[in-house]
Amino acid sequence: GYKASFESFVTVTDPVESERLVKFKDELPWLEAHLPIADEDKNPNRGSESPIRVVDEVYSAGDTRTAVQTIAFNLPNDERVREAKGSKKVLLRNVMKAKFDNILVPIAQELVDKGQLGDLTAESFFLHTLWHEMSHGLGPGKIVKDGRQTEVRLELKETYSTMEEAKADAMGEWDIFVLARAGRDYFPQEIYRQQAVTYLAGLFRSVRFGVGEAHGQANAIQFNYLMEKGALAFDEATGRFSVDVGVFEKAIEQLVADICEIQARGDYDASAAMIARYGGLPPVLAKALERLHEIPVDIEPVFPRYEP
Repeated sequence: GYKASFESFVTVTDPVESERLVKFKDELPWLEAHLPIADEDKNPNRGSESPIRVVDEVYSAGDTRTAVQTIAFNLPNDERVREAKGSKKVLLRNVMKAKFDNILVPIAQELVDKGQLGDLTAESFFLHTLWHEMSHGLGPGKIVKDGRQTEVRLELKETYSTMEEAKADAMGEWDIFVLARAGRDYFPQEIYRQQAVTYLAGLFRSVRFGVGEAHGQANAIQFNYLMEKGALAFDEATGRFSVDVGVFEKAIEQLVADICEIQARGDYDASAAMIARYGGLPPVLAKALERLHEIPVDIEPVFPRYEP
């Protein structure tokens, strides 16, 4: 049942901004070593050649134009190549900015606690997107199950994409938090609040893609899990959601651990069970999303062409 499609991007690289992010790739081995999972489940052998490019998109075609517009990608997906060489991360800056300004900000203004709106930042949206892509290269990849070499994506089958997207989202936040806690001077002191609030708004943005799609369902999993842990709360009087930053940080780490354990075991049944438990749209979220009907679900880029 596996399918393939083609897509292409024409972009212009920003060398200055790309150079600013080079330091982050050097942290990948340290982050892998500090993942909140058993040492035997860590994957220190993945390649470390992980170039990061910040680009502006000037044209796209194929599968990427048919549905949700890509804001970043991390390729190749082949685990053999990832283990031998690593993977390339490309961040589409102008697409990201368009989504932040036209979708994320209006959503937050409607659904996020007014007292926390000041912590919504474009930089936090950018950072989470970056570390989401970096996190695809962290954690279990090639595994041993029942005495045979295999890969997580082969064992989790159709549940893999949803679980991997949920892992990358949660781990992207965990990466930032654990680096900040370790004393790295990459981020401002407000990073914990800014990441948590911007992440909350991002959940609403992405779950609108639908729980029948991997990214949308992955965000439903995160929302329901964090609500259950008390990291998120809904105020019926105001109709707005808030995030408890301290609880959020701990819950994010636990979510990373839970998903990575399932991946490390190649446990299809546990993966399906987690999706069944957390992957639906609860009434409180469904009702909130109804209030966003005037805000676009996504952008539709128009690329001007040169006419000689």
